[in-house]
Amino acid sequence: MQTSHLFGAAALVVVAAVLVGERHAAGDPATPAAAPVVAPSPAPVGPPEADGHFVLVVEGDRNGLDVTFASRKAAPWAGVPKGFTSNWQLTVLDAADRQLAQVPLDVRPFATDAGSLGKPARVRGCIVVDSKIGMLVNVPRFAEAHAYRFSRTEPRGDVTLLGTVTGDRVRELAGGGR
Repeated sequence: MQTSHLFGAAALVVVAAVLVGERHAAGDPATPAAAPVVAPSPAPVGPPEADGHFVLVVEGDRNGLDVTFASRKAAPWAGVPKGFTSNWQLTVLDAADRQLAQVPLDVRPFATDAGSLGKPARVRGCIVVDSKIGMLVNVPRFAEAHAYRFSRTEPRGDVTLLGTVTGDRVRELAGGGR
């Protein structure tokens, strides 16, 4: 229900209560005493709507990730591919650190184990496996986005923070604007 409808309904209840109260005060015995009128509380605010999406260029390695370029797209975000999960995540947060979106990162093409860090790329035919990460990531675009946080959940359940990029920085990389 729209907020304007709620306020209109509340005003109607108040007017009816005043009219019933006047009839009761005038001595109409058929009219019961009016119950106190409580205005309805506003409808709960749900998660914000995404306004298109960003395509982010994400670079780094197993110890840290950063956004080095962003492109704003008007098309809606396609979402996470069905069934895809990863212990590497990009979380979009608002100013109160509430999660707006969580996007699993597909790092399977990269050498992300600790032993591969800083070693030369392995080449097997046309397949190159490197510890340097460079990939495109699609994320929903929220005007409320305050931070883009990269993390990895370790096998023991510990979460390793891999970097945070401000929402202002992502918007700047995408050409400015909110």
